[in-house]
Amino acid sequence: MNVGAIKKINIRRISMYNVMLADDEILDLRGLERFIPWEELQMNVAAVVNNGLAALEYMKTNIIHILITDIRMPIMSGLEMSREALLLNPQLKIIFISGYEDFQYAQQAMQLNAQSYVLKPIDDEEIIQALYKVKAQLDQETQRSMLENAYHKTLPAIKNDLLLQLYEGQLDWNTNAIMLTEQYGIKLSKCELAVAYIAIDDLAWKLNTYKEHEAKDIVNRVYQVIDQHCRQHDIYTLCKLSAHQFAMIVESNHQHTQLLNDLIRDIATTLPITITIGLGNAFSSFEQVQASYQQALQALDLKMLIGKSIVIRYGDMEIKHVKEVQHWEMALDALFVEMSNYHLVQIHDELEHLFTLIRSMKSKVTVYNFSIQIISKLDAYLANVNEDLFQMPGMQLEDLHIIFKFETIDDIKTWLCKKVFEISELLHLKKQKKNNRLIESIVIYVEEHLHENIVLRDVSNYFSFSPNHFGVLFKQGTGINFSDYVVERRMEKARCLLQDHQYKIYEIGARVGYKNQTNFSRQFKDHFGVTPGDYRKQS
Repeated sequence: MNVGAIKKINIRRISMYNVMLADDEILDLRGLERFIPWEELQMNVAAVVNNGLAALEYMKTNIIHILITDIRMPIMSGLEMSREALLLNPQLKIIFISGYEDFQYAQQAMQLNAQSYVLKPIDDEEIIQALYKVKAQLDQETQRSMLENAYHKTLPAIKNDLLLQLYEGQLDWNTNAIMLTEQYGIKLSKCELAVAYIAIDDLAWKLNTYKEHEAKDIVNRVYQVIDQHCRQHDIYTLCKLSAHQFAMIVESNHQHTQLLNDLIRDIATTLPITITIGLGNAFSSFEQVQASYQQALQALDLKMLIGKSIVIRYGDMEIKHVKEVQHWEMALDALFVEMSNYHLVQIHDELEHLFTLIRSMKSKVTVYNFSIQIISKLDAYLANVNEDLFQMPGMQLEDLHIIFKFETIDDIKTWLCKKVFEISELLHLKKQKKNNRLIESIVIYVEEHLHENIVLRDVSNYFSFSPNHFGVLFKQGTGINFSDYVVERRMEKARCLLQDHQYKIYEIGARVGYKNQTNFSRQFKDHFGVTPGDYRKQS
């Protein structure tokens, strides 16, 4: 989104403006009510009254946009009533009507900011023009009000977008820095600052026991708790990176480190979920924000190694730990690729590699934590291919508790290997089933279009595949190239038709997609060893 300007907003005008007619002369009231083209003016006569008190009583509980009133009325004059009405609705538009050509009345009407002053007997054209003028004013005010409301509603989204650009090093300082610093009050303090990267833990599996709307509510409440802490400590840099990841700038001192620990504790005690925070190195200028943000993200990656629901400072990280996390991430990615391709030997090798890394861990808790992380990463990977880990047979959420009952790494390895092979086989079977349905559809398509010019590119487009991928899928499913298959089906159909003497040979060639008789004869002879004519004689 270009935050340098608010997007154009579609403004809808109020469908009808409410009008009140106030006059103690019934004939004048009825004339106004009946002979003015209210619908054409997009106006609605909402109330007709014959005194000021009744008019005010109605306006206390109903919205009136335009008041047309006689100046002289019993009990309360139109001028007195208008003063009171403007207190109820300062945006009220007033048109005065009077039978007295008295400058004093006109002067008082203008002091009340009347939109028009019409003399009796009323000229229809004159009052219609006055109403058009009032309508134009109301349209303009409505549009301005809706624009202002829309602008204020977009301010939080604009702020979040600016902060995201700031953290990722993409902020255009020439156009947006002033808005960030002045509009939102985001300024660097004299203290050193650091970026805190906040992530909800175990989101891939921890909320699976909740209904979808309940899970969303819990995630939203996490953000609300974080936002409340920020407001209490005058932190204006909270940015929503995704539904479950957030970033903010905090002072790099003991007090704000304690703030982050308090935040972790509050969420853990009030919600069925936890958060972990990565904290980047300190900086003193906006140009250094991106570096601290990246450091905070790298610190958060160490959650796999040293645990969750804590603050992990980038400055406390060891290079060895960073490399270990990178190795584990690469090993997991490689495992998932082999699972997807159903390469059993490679799956075994990747699991061996993973557990070689796990054996280097010195803490029992870390081993358990890493094992859970493997499940969590696997769930996220499967979600990308439209699969749900915990909807698979024998893989319910409750099964995860068994990991904490194992006493050795070998026990965990045996259980995890079994699950990985089962999931890989299930993915393979689903893929085969899906491919079988595709092959069946392709076969039907070819049979129905043998008389046409069948080209791989056109058929692959029809089934929404790239030509290369389509060709590979077809070869895997049938053991034959697509073009060879088409020729095979054409020759078989031609052979059957040649046994029926009602068709001429050139007609048969056309029926199986050959417009050129010579090409058909040559292809048939290459396939069966005889020309179509000789084959017909033999049969």
